[in-house]
Amino acid sequence: MKQNTINKTISTSFKRNEINGVGELLQNLPNNRNDKLKIARSLIDLPVNFEDDFDIIVNETALIIKWRPSKIDPNAEAVHKNALLLARKGNLRDAIENWEKAASINPYDPDYFFNLGIGYFELKKYQESIENLTRVLAICPFYIKAHLILGTAYLKIRKFEFAKKHLIKSVKYNKRNSLSFLNLGAVHSILKEYDDGIRMFNMAIKNAPQDPRAYLGLAKIYATIGNQDMANKFFKKVIDLDKHGNLGNYAKRSIIASNKHVQTNEKGKKIVDMDSGNAEEFYSEGYRLYISGDYMNSELMYKKYLSIKNDDDYVWYALAQSQMRQGKLQEALESIKQALKIYPKKGLYLKDVAIIFDKLKKPEKVIAALTKAKELGKTDSITYGMWGKALYSLGNYDEALIMLEHSIKMNANNQLSKYYIAETLMKTNSTEDALDYLYDLKETKMNSPLKEKSRIIFDRLTKGE
Repeated sequence: MKQNTINKTISTSFKRNEINGVGELLQNLPNNRNDKLKIARSLIDLPVNFEDDFDIIVNETALIIKWRPSKIDPNAEAVHKNALLLARKGNLRDAIENWEKAASINPYDPDYFFNLGIGYFELKKYQESIENLTRVLAICPFYIKAHLILGTAYLKIRKFEFAKKHLIKSVKYNKRNSLSFLNLGAVHSILKEYDDGIRMFNMAIKNAPQDPRAYLGLAKIYATIGNQDMANKFFKKVIDLDKHGNLGNYAKRSIIASNKHVQTNEKGKKIVDMDSGNAEEFYSEGYRLYISGDYMNSELMYKKYLSIKNDDDYVWYALAQSQMRQGKLQEALESIKQALKIYPKKGLYLKDVAIIFDKLKKPEKVIAALTKAKELGKTDSITYGMWGKALYSLGNYDEALIMLEHSIKMNANNQLSKYYIAETLMKTNSTEDALDYLYDLKETKMNSPLKEKSRIIFDRLTKGE
């Protein structure tokens, strides 16, 4: 009797003003099954032999399709509800295990497979996500929100035609979802269908005008097809909307510079100059020079940018990078401090402070900077490696080992951390353990000063010199 008390439906809604070609049928509701099928097929791709039970409800603004699973199991529903609780607490792996169990009890309910699809997508297991979302649509063609995630999962694994197929359905079924238009625009761009890509990105902007991603998509298309003015227009919009974010910084690097010329100074060095009052063009040129290894001219371009916009923390950070590459450590330190004055909550900047103090051989200041960086969430293999090296320099060997082992756990290929683990182990009379790390370092395929240094120490220890 308990099973009959559960009433479960999957609802799909369409705006009446977005529906074409079914006006007469809508006026005569309630309809017989054939009329309902005509309406449903005008909206959704249904299998030819579709026989499921569903209702159509029409009000002043919307048409709603209600579909019922062929089987409802109270035990499966209990497991499903527990999975939802686990997911809300962030325990996604256990939630997935529960949804798998619910689906094994009742494989006729698309909710379980849909949540599995989302869960696997969040874990970046895109093939598993695709398999479960495909199952959703096989059970219930009305489960139209599966198309967006399915199309996005195909996009992640670079199966662009499959992604396109599902994202086209997603925008057809929901004309107000900006993410569907955004992802479909990305697919069209990759497939070099630029007119369609522009149209989709513009639809994404219409639905979410403050989202910088669609403007960036447009900028990339216009840059690709050689329309510099339009590309720069949209790159600048991204910068305005994402001042401190990765997209804004990417857009700054991507601005297409003009009026550039090269001179040679009295020392025979090439000096890049530009006749531009456009700050973003200076930054873009500075970045291009930086990645080409011309750090002197890169520094020059960044300084020109900052003479126009001196409140841009990221460009102060970029300037510090160029100065560090030239060995101008004190100047780099002053530049990164300027970045921190503008945006003090950026762990990346404090990590750079630590790198400079490491080069200046000031371990106490390295530790102070990294302690603040950690408080801001900056914890990576390099951070822990520098921290461990600083502790080693101060003679705090036990603490150094803890930090260096953290570094290796995060990146097993961190050569610097391996080397200082070996040094620390030798200082604590654990020579046999140190030899394992030294052996790994001397046998690595990558040539470096650490490799040669490790080989010398290993040979000395093993030969008893």
